[in-house]
Amino acid sequence: MQDPASIDELRSAMLTRMGIATWQLRRPLQGAPAAAEQAPAQVEAAPVADGRLWLQAESLPAPQLLADICASLGLNAGEISLVPPGPLPPGSPEWLWLCEPSNDHPAALVCPLHPTPQQKRALWQQIRSRHA
Repeated sequence: MQDPASIDELRSAMLTRMGIATWQLRRPLQGAPAAAEQAPAQVEAAPVADGRLWLQAESLPAPQLLADICASLGLNAGEISLVPPGPLPPGSPEWLWLCEPSNDHPAALVCPLHPTPQQKRALWQQIRSRHA
């Protein structure tokens, strides 16, 4: 069996001759160290959020709830940025909607994606008090 380093060199030379500058293995080679052992993990860049309303959640809420919130805030659907849970991207939105309260963002609107009538009422009160 050939040395994995020489296989990599041969593969790289062949791909260069074919004009392929970047490539990725779909499966690791047998006997070769796993990719996690070879290179340190790369940190993904934070997503860019450019909407006036940032919604930190895995998915969007029900379309009717989203339409009602947009109408009450004077926004259209294109002004909403869905931000994955975790640290927020740099910048500060006009409106921030969180599914759970956060001490880091006390001015954020707080309401789950599938609210009960009580939670919806609390959301409308938050919007009225901050939109006035």
